[in-house]
Amino acid sequence: MNRALSLLALMFIIAFTVGARYIVPLQSAATPESTTDAASNWCVSVWYPSSDAPGGLDSIQHNAPMINVVNAFWYVPLPDGTIQTQNSDAANDALITHWRSEGLLVIPTIYGNTWQMLTDPAVRASHIDQIVALVNAKHYDGIDIDYESFPVATRDPFSDFIESLSAKLHADHKLLTIAVHPKTTDAGTWYGAAAQDWTRLAPAVDVFNIMTYDYTDRNQPPGPISPPLWVHDVLTYAATITDLRKVRMGLPFYGYSWLRDNPPAMTTTWDSAQRLINSFHPDVVRDPADMEAHIEVKARGLPKQAVYFADSVGIEYKLNQILHDFPSLGGVAIWGIGGEDPADWDVLRAAHQSNCNLTR
Repeated sequence: MNRALSLLALMFIIAFTVGARYIVPLQSAATPESTTDAASNWCVSVWYPSSDAPGGLDSIQHNAPMINVVNAFWYVPLPDGTIQTQNSDAANDALITHWRSEGLLVIPTIYGNTWQMLTDPAVRASHIDQIVALVNAKHYDGIDIDYESFPVATRDPFSDFIESLSAKLHADHKLLTIAVHPKTTDAGTWYGAAAQDWTRLAPAVDVFNIMTYDYTDRNQPPGPISPPLWVHDVLTYAATITDLRKVRMGLPFYGYSWLRDNPPAMTTTWDSAQRLINSFHPDVVRDPADMEAHIEVKARGLPKQAVYFADSVGIEYKLNQILHDFPSLGGVAIWGIGGEDPADWDVLRAAHQSNCNLTR
């Protein structure tokens, strides 16, 4: 799964109402977690910017009471182990101060698919030292590692890296969080998932963000982005590895749009879907198995457009199902902030389990 940033299109603010919110029980053979094991720690984090849609910063500001952690996409690793700043906001001390005044933890993300700095022990050690120095120099609350699509040969070096980084950050009372590919077995279904050894990674980190989205990615024909049955299976596997209080379920706020049902899809937003709905009046269709919003636009002179997108109806359905079976889940990690359904935040407010207690 690749979360490379892509342009999001067409921003409008007209809201719409979609039918009744009905709940369909999950049909899964997995044994649910004990409902007596109630969550004692519920945290909401956002990756920002997680799209090129304007409005992501406004979403953080307007919904700060519901957000606990900002994982700012500001840095990338280079093969020689150095860290490169990718976003000018990393130097915006006023923005960081404002987030902190709102009670948000600032845990920037180092992201990318560069892996060469991990295979040489000396370069890996230098990379770790530079990360720790960055966190301390900027007085961050910690760092988030989002290293994706690595070859299987890096499985042990990546685990070595995370374990060593964890020890050094924790010695300075800093947090380490990680984003991992979703899977339901250790091997997963592709090399990127197999390269991440959850049995070593999960114990080393403070937060284990599982990217439970892109079930259907942009390079596949149209389909749901994050169906609850699949998410349920991923969390069932995660529960065999680690305490779910440490886990954050990846929650997509974005959508995909396919022209003529052909990949690659373009990333889109709830706002953009509303423009299509108000202009062309397609029916909003929902499969009862996942309740994800889906429209097909067919207009004279235009190519057919199929769109799957997140909205409050689908998110409410998913959270109800997941929290019923996994009440100790530690929270959600949002990808795709900016242009989302404003009612998404009302759903998160209603699903709020307890206070976020994330400290070292």
